[in-house]
Amino acid sequence: MSLRGEPLPTRQANQAKPTRQSPATEPLLILHNIHRQFGETIILQGVNLTLNAGEAVAIVGPSGSGKSTLLHVAGLLDIPDQGTVELNGHNTAKLTDDARAKLRNTACGFVYQFHHLLREFTALENVALPSAIGGQPANLARAAELLASVGLAHRLHHLPTQLSGGEQQRVALARALMNQPQLLLADEPTGNLDPHTADAVTELLFELIAAQGMAALIVTHNPLLAARCYRQFTMHEGLLQPAETPSALRKKSIPSRRKT
Repeated sequence: MSLRGEPLPTRQANQAKPTRQSPATEPLLILHNIHRQFGETIILQGVNLTLNAGEAVAIVGPSGSGKSTLLHVAGLLDIPDQGTVELNGHNTAKLTDDARAKLRNTACGFVYQFHHLLREFTALENVALPSAIGGQPANLARAAELLASVGLAHRLHHLPTQLSGGEQQRVALARALMNQPQLLLADEPTGNLDPHTADAVTELLFELIAAQGMAALIVTHNPLLAARCYRQFTMHEGLLQPAETPSALRKKSIPSRRKT
């Protein structure tokens, strides 16, 4: 059950729910030696990352450090200048543009700081939109289920301008799950929300990740959100470095006691 009292639609009813402590060991995403630069500006210089199915990983770091660029590369929205991206067993460098687009639409779900909802579409239509890409009929039934699971069953036919900021972000979360993605990519999903709403969206985000059995790569400045993830990395000068957890920092601050 979701926090809002509605059952969460899942990929398979008998699929085991992953936890923060026990992600699956099968790699879903492998980034190897990723380089990316724009003009003379080097953004990524040799990034390596493996993300397992059912695992949530956070990336933190200052603005402009390359976090969003890395997320775009991982989600097949951008092509690296060097290095390989393997998603769900596919070496994406060997795919045609159409095949890349199809894999991105079926395997990836995206959530951004700004929800990017289409203003002229209702909440229901916004959520159903990914299912209609490629000429398929929109799956309005699943869209309604997803909106119910995020507590918006009473908002199906409201336009984005009729929703609060938190409600709009919940619509964006539901939309990201529309095609049952294996990988959720979130870029500052709580960055545009007040603290109370951010906490509620964070709780819902991880509830949905667990229910859907997804892997998640989350860029954030929110330390509470990052702490919920199985692993945390810091982006620094175009490279990923393991972030020190609060518990590790506390241990460093406690001087060792010598027996006398």
